[in-house]
Amino acid sequence: MKNYILLTCMLGCTFLKAQVIMGGSTLQTPYTQLELQNTTGQKVLIQPAASNNTTLPKYNATQVDGYDDDLSMEGMLMYDKNATVSKVYDGSTWKQAFIPQAKSANWSRARIETASAGCLSIFCTSGNLSLSIPSSTSPIEFADYLSILQSADTFRIRQKGLYRVNFNLQYNGANLGFFGVKTNIAIVVNSQQKAYMSANTAFIGGGTYLAAADTVLFLDVNDTVNFRVSFDTTGLSIASFTFGGTPESNVSLERIL
Repeated sequence: MKNYILLTCMLGCTFLKAQVIMGGSTLQTPYTQLELQNTTGQKVLIQPAASNNTTLPKYNATQVDGYDDDLSMEGMLMYDKNATVSKVYDGSTWKQAFIPQAKSANWSRARIETASAGCLSIFCTSGNLSLSIPSSTSPIEFADYLSILQSADTFRIRQKGLYRVNFNLQYNGANLGFFGVKTNIAIVVNSQQKAYMSANTAFIGGGTYLAAADTVLFLDVNDTVNFRVSFDTTGLSIASFTFGGTPESNVSLERIL
């Protein structure tokens, strides 16, 4: 006696080219693609693939984070061939999916890039520290697991919570004048100074300095965080400073609650 296996779609299935729709008749997004293979007795899910992030759905170079927001696509998976990782869409941007448990997923750390500043009399330059996340370090010292590095000098918060914010900055300075120069490095949230560290350069002197600060802040969704350098001098001074560009120079945000 022969045995027959009857395969049916209990919910109703529509097959369109290589796309499978279960429980409906129309695609919610043109990027939906589900492929099931059973040739070896196992079912396999094949993710859509993109050559690089510029071809991922909702990519828009005019947006500050590079993507349009679309909550209807939240949870979609896509394989980024250039980054060689699977990514998941959280409704506003694409971030790495399936992060190994050996890696922490609640912090972002960036390197402070080299920058120069100076003072001539009471006129001093100032600005935000420039940040970057190297593509490869061993061991992994810099990463953006929170997906919050928005631009070259700004973090934008995506999850409300309590954050530990830290910076370590090595810099070289030299000053010649009747008064010393005070260097201020501040943690700035939404253009408001929240914490800072200051160091003084003698009226005649120079050398290598290390500035560090560590604080805990409550941050809300879309809050921006910068690390800003400024100077104070009360008299005639000529000063020159070089910041960052060293392994000791980094900033980090860690979501602790």
